[in-house]
Formats: sequence, C-alpha cells, structure tokens
Amino acid sequence: MNNIGHQLKRMRVNREIEIEKLALLSGLNAETIAAIEDGELDVQVSTLAKISDVLNCTFSIGDVSI
Repeated sequence: MNNIGHQLKRMRVNREIEIEKLALLSGLNAETIAAIEDGELDVQVSTLAKISDVLNCTFSIGDVSI
C-alpha cells in the first residue's frame, strides 16, 4: 500500500465512513477510491482534494500537504 493510500484508508476507517459513502459524498467512483487505498492507482491532486474535503483532513506527500 502506498503512503497516500495508507493515509486515506486510515482516515476513512477512523471516521467510520464506508468507501461507498465516501464515493457518494466526494463524487468519485468507489472502485477508484479502493484502488487508491490499495496502491493500484496514482491519485491526482484534484481527486485528493475532493476526498480531503469530505474527510475534513489533510494528506502529506513528501513536504507538501493537501
């Protein structure tokens, strides 16, 4: 699992939000979110921004936080 995927899954689980609910609230596809969490898909900044808005959190990529 990549770092971003790990962060995403941890935040989602800590907030007790199912992938399907996160997908609905963010306007993303549940399969896309699952693939990001599993490290199978590189996440675009715009996608990460949508997810972070829903989860009300930030993600770190190296020295950059989104």
